[in-house]
Amino acid sequence: MVNSVTRILGIDPGFDRLGVCILDKSGSKEELVHSQCITTSKKETFEVRLAEIGEELTKILKKYKPNELAIETLFFTTNQKTIIPVAEVRGICIYLSHINDVKIYEYSPPQIKLAITGYGKAKKEDVAHMIPKILGKQMKSGILDDEIDAIAIALTHSAHRKMTSWK
Repeated sequence: MVNSVTRILGIDPGFDRLGVCILDKSGSKEELVHSQCITTSKKETFEVRLAEIGEELTKILKKYKPNELAIETLFFTTNQKTIIPVAEVRGICIYLSHINDVKIYEYSPPQIKLAITGYGKAKKEDVAHMIPKILGKQMKSGILDDEIDAIAIALTHSAHRKMTSWK
């Protein structure tokens, strides 16, 4: 039996910085293919920033052709003023994935922390510490939290796929 590769697009939605990663899943093996942050300038208007995110994500979708999107659900406890712009960015991500025939899956921050660290209330540092261990390789220097979060979201989906494939 030949293992097929599932390509997962992981997204940590944000307005200033959108974390993105491409993770290939083959059997029980996961390989990080690409990660980056899509950043927008605070000097630009909302419309321009939203369009920039959409254009960059479209390029990623066309280049890497993912099968599945794993995206973080909205979860705000402190910075409530950014909830609307982040929700709109999520909408762009979900829309673009849908029109590119990418299946969409959503995970909450506690689900992601639980999948990566085994504890649903883990700190960001704990998640960042576990990512290289799970992937079996060091992360590039200067990697931003948003990229780490996107990788964690994709790995969460990968783990979830393992659990649901036990039928």
